Amino acid sequence: MRRAGFIFFAATLVGLSACGSDDAGGGESGSATQVVELAATDFAFRADARITIEAGDTVEFRVRNEGAVEHQMEVLTDASRRLGMTGRIAPGSSDTVVATFDQPGVYLVICDIDDHRSLGQQAEFEVIGT
Repeated sequence: MRRAGFIFFAATLVGLSACGSDDAGGGESGSATQVVELAATDFAFRADARITIEAGDTVEFRVRNEGAVEHQMEVLTDASRRLGMTGRIAPGSSDTVVATFDQPGVYLVICDIDDHRSLGQQAEFEVIGT
């Protein structure tokens, strides 16, 4: 895995910690302190820019499916507690999820459809302390 700022899929993410909502899909973009745009592909996640997430940040993840099959994205703590998730995203479509990261630490984003995670569609990231 490679480490880079926050979300850089296909390999990894850096700069994220979490404690947040278990709400599936959507969220209040007005309350987000930053927006992170991600692409779901067959079978990885990718971000176009290096992103840093600090403890206390509320992040709106905008996930677009650039693959040929349905995907979704879940934000998990290191103890596999779900902080939020998108719905199923059809090819060419997108969805959002908002998560608040109260504590520094290591977290995951995964696609939990069929065997996508075992095919490598997951990324680890770290939230840094303030």
